[in-house]
Amino acid sequence: MGKKLHSLLSAIDFSDYYDRINRAFWDFFDSKFRIRISVGGAGSGKSFSTFQEIIYKIIVELGHNYLICRKVGTTNKTSTYALLQQIIADLGLGDVFKENKSDLTFTCIPTGGMIVFKGLDDIEKIKSMTFPTGPLTDIVIEEASEISQPDFDQLNVRLRGIAKVPFQLTLLLNPIHDQHWIKREFFDLQSYQKTFPVYILKTTYLDNEFLDDDYRSVLESYKDIDYEFYRVYCLGEWGSIGKNIFNHWKVETCPYKEEDFDATYIGIDWGYVHPSVIVKVGLKDGTIYTYSELAITDKTNPELIAYNEELQVFRKGESATADSAEPARIKEWVQAGYSVLPAKKPPGSVRRGIDFMKSHKWIIDPSCVRTIQEVQIYHWKTKKNGEVVRPEEPIEISDDAIKAHFYALEVVSHNKGKPGVLSGTVSESKKEIIEIRRDQRKKIKEAIMAQRKRRREELEKLENKK
Repeated sequence: MGKKLHSLLSAIDFSDYYDRINRAFWDFFDSKFRIRISVGGAGSGKSFSTFQEIIYKIIVELGHNYLICRKVGTTNKTSTYALLQQIIADLGLGDVFKENKSDLTFTCIPTGGMIVFKGLDDIEKIKSMTFPTGPLTDIVIEEASEISQPDFDQLNVRLRGIAKVPFQLTLLLNPIHDQHWIKREFFDLQSYQKTFPVYILKTTYLDNEFLDDDYRSVLESYKDIDYEFYRVYCLGEWGSIGKNIFNHWKVETCPYKEEDFDATYIGIDWGYVHPSVIVKVGLKDGTIYTYSELAITDKTNPELIAYNEELQVFRKGESATADSAEPARIKEWVQAGYSVLPAKKPPGSVRRGIDFMKSHKWIIDPSCVRTIQEVQIYHWKTKKNGEVVRPEEPIEISDDAIKAHFYALEVVSHNKGKPGVLSGTVSESKKEIIEIRRDQRKKIKEAIMAQRKRRREELEKLENKK
């Protein structure tokens, strides 16, 4: 190790590092078990604490090489990768890590250890991964409820060979459904415990000493809004959340190219603490296809626009319908060259959107993980005894992608006639689509003309100043 790198490493002060981490995670942090499971409710800090651990160990303990994975690789960019970027910046360790944004990797300069981000949709590349300083030693699976048991087994066999540190596979998840294979194999049957040492830690927002009071109050308020949701989502108990609204959806790879759809729609729901979500929806022969999405938290509007331009989910020349509650955000997108129209949201629009979507088959591409997460827990408000509150009203928690769908499909769901008009004969569907496209073209033309007018006015002002 050169003098410069030795000086860099010795200058890092980790004497108070444990004070930066929730005490509930200290034993988990120190555990040498091959398999670790961190399960808990919203706001427990399990992801943040685990990523703090990764940074500490790759610097202090020689020999670590990390794979951070999710079911779909593209979701790493706006979730796990962005979180590690944030923590490295917050700790002032930017000079310690070499970042490769195109490959989604970080290399610890003093030790040579690497942190690589991949998706299980690219399993062949995971199988062939190599590291300059030794074998893959640590795998962290974010949102582990997304993966299948064969996915897990494939990752488990990747941890082999001779290493300077113990091999570890860490699962991070919220216990959404009591029928999940993780509950069956690790909690009920304890199948893996017969072969491997397994450490399980359950935490909730009550264990997070760094949680801000406002978010804590929000989570506490769910006790009265919907207790079953509070029990599962906030307290991290295994179970089924209330009476699900959508039961007609399936996760399947979208079989069509974008140009093959009868019509396509884009919806945007704004967020910050909750994610901003952009969804792209196609209609084909009476079936709704959710085929692309962008979901990201803690980003301002300019940052969201930059991420979208990098990932090319919503392209210039297309038209989107967005939540009208934040006109300033819509204006910023329009000024950036996009066609974004405000949703009308007339009375009863949510129920209308629900009825329209329930009257069609619904296919969700596996890449749209935020939509998949939300549709599993989107449910009617219920009483403590499990009865649905009357009149029926959906619980407005973790519904950002769902709302984006409502905005995207507003132009068709609010047409006269029954909500399911597009699920009739093909000929009637085509007639309806023609009218919808005509209306879309008119709105796009109006938005473009308005942009040109504003540009002319800006140029005239500049000329007058001269």
